[in-house]
Order: sequence, then structure tokens, then C-alpha cells
Amino acid sequence: MTMEKIQKNYTDNGFGFPIQIINAPLRKVRGKWALNIDFNKYERAVLMALAYKPSRLSGLEIKFVRNYFEMNLKSFGERFGNVAHSAVIKWEKFGDEPTNMNWSCEKDIRLFVISEVNPTFLRK
Repeated sequence: MTMEKIQKNYTDNGFGFPIQIINAPLRKVRGKWALNIDFNKYERAVLMALAYKPSRLSGLEIKFVRNYFEMNLKSFGERFGNVAHSAVIKWEKFGDEPTNMNWSCEKDIRLFVISEVNPTFLRK
């Protein structure tokens, strides 16, 4: 027998940083409550939220973006500012604090996310 419920405020840390979900659908699986959502859509929604986030990206958020697009440290650094992989490591070590990357590099990352998740959006 499965049980389902809606939790008014739910904090998910599954991507390495906290995400607040309002009215989160939960399902009891093997005695534990788990999100009952389409995780592919969820990942894409988180990516778009990061692209439009009003404050600077944190190290954990940069790591999430890099891992989502399956880029290693070197290719990520080359794609965004032609920086060494050690710079990407440095950004990610900021953890939940904003990175110290320059704004033009962060802007490129945000535009890349938008163009990959919703390719027709930037063409409009």
C-alpha cells in the first residue's frame, strides 16, 4: 500500500544545495517519504531558475550545472572563459557561497543554460 501527501514547504538537498518546494507531492516508498515528481523536468526547472537567479551563483550551483551537462573540469573551463580546470575547482570550492568569477563568465554560463534548456527562447 502506497501513501501520498502534499507537504506545504519542503526543502530538497538532492542537487547539493537547498531548493524550497511549495506544495511538494510526496509518496511513501519503503517506509520513507520521497518526492513524487518527474526528475527530468525538475532538473530542467532548477537549471532555468539558476539562470534567472537574481544573485550570484554559488560553487555548488556551478558544480550542478557542470555535472548536468556532463562536462569535465577542463572542458567546462575552456567553454566559459578559457580558464584552467584549477579555476573551476576554485569556483566549486566556494560551496554555498557566491564564487569570485567575473560577471562576464557567469553571464556566459547563464546564457548557455538558457540556450541548452530552451533553445528557441533566445532566438525570439
